[in-house]
Amino acid sequence: MFGPIDYIAVGFPGNKFKGEVLAELQKVIDDKLIRIIDLLFIGKDIEGEVTVLELSNMPEDVKTAFGPLSSELTGLLSQDDALEIAKDLDNNSSAGLLVVEQLWAKGFKQALINADGVLLGQGRISPEAVDAALEEIKAEA
Repeated sequence: MFGPIDYIAVGFPGNKFKGEVLAELQKVIDDKLIRIIDLLFIGKDIEGEVTVLELSNMPEDVKTAFGPLSSELTGLLSQDDALEIAKDLDNNSSAGLLVVEQLWAKGFKQALINADGVLLGQGRISPEAVDAALEEIKAEA
C-alpha cells in the first residue's frame, strides 16, 4: 500500500540551485517522512536548449546525495513530463521534478481504510494562498 503520492516541480531561475536543498531533502527522507519514487533534473541553457537528466547522468555530488535512492527509482517520469515543465522555464534556468510518497500518512490511510472511510476529495493549498487568505480575513475584521 502506498501513502499519498505527489509530484513536485521546482524551478531555479538563473541556475541558482544550492546544496542546502539536497541536505533538506535528505533530512525528510532520513526521517521517513517521504520516499522519492522518481526524479528528473531539467536544464535550459541561455539559448533555450533543454537537457533532461536522470540520476545516473548527474554530477557525482548529486549522485552521492541520492545514492541510496537509486535502486528505488521507478522510471515513472518520462521525457515528455520533463519537456512539459521545461516549457515554463526561462532560459538559463533549471528545475527538479520529483514524485514523492508521503510516508507519514500511511498509518492514517490504513486507519481510514479499516474504518471503511471513503475519500471524498483531496487537494493542496499553497502556504502563500493561506497567508493571503488570512491577511484578507484580518483586513475585513
